[in-house]
Amino acid sequence: MDDLIVFRKTYEYLLWLRPSVLRFAKVYRFSLGVESEQSGLRLLRLIIHANYERDKKTRIAQAIVELEVQRVYIRLAYEYRCLSERQFTYANELLAEIMRLLRGWQKSA
Repeated sequence: MDDLIVFRKTYEYLLWLRPSVLRFAKVYRFSLGVESEQSGLRLLRLIIHANYERDKKTRIAQAIVELEVQRVYIRLAYEYRCLSERQFTYANELLAEIMRLLRGWQKSA
């Protein structure tokens, strides 16, 4: 599984996300923060499932939708001032890279 680049990048994103969520203001930590983490974990789970299934396209499509949800959560966190501009930029770059990898995987599946 570690040889799958999209898995590694998503895992890296989740390792970054957890400490970031812990620094959210309390009012957002237990709503937007928890939802962000759960969405990220669902994304990782979808990637794992897609890797082991014969018909990968459905799971990859679901992962792409979950990634879009993740992007909205990150944008909201930035708008609510839970993330700095630097953190927002880093997260968006990583999510854009994951999206490119998912789209490429979708085309080859």
